[in-house]
Amino acid sequence: MPVRIFGLFGQHHGLELELRQNLTESIRREVFFDYKKRCYEIQSFSLTGSRRYINVRQIPNPGLYPSKERLQILSAAV
Repeated sequence: MPVRIFGLFGQHHGLELELRQNLTESIRREVFFDYKKRCYEIQSFSLTGSRRYINVRQIPNPGLYPSKERLQILSAAV
């Protein structure tokens, strides 16, 4: 499912990426995921309708949050 992700690399414009299959139930606020050797936290999201989006913020020191859940949400995470 294509979704526009806002906040990657600190930029305000969204980047449209493909989500992995059957992941919509796992996506929720305050979950971490990695993308291009950076860690992000999901701030808000909407995965219904024609304008699917996820707002994220970069986490500079993810090692400080060892108890946070991490997901592999992107199909082509490099």
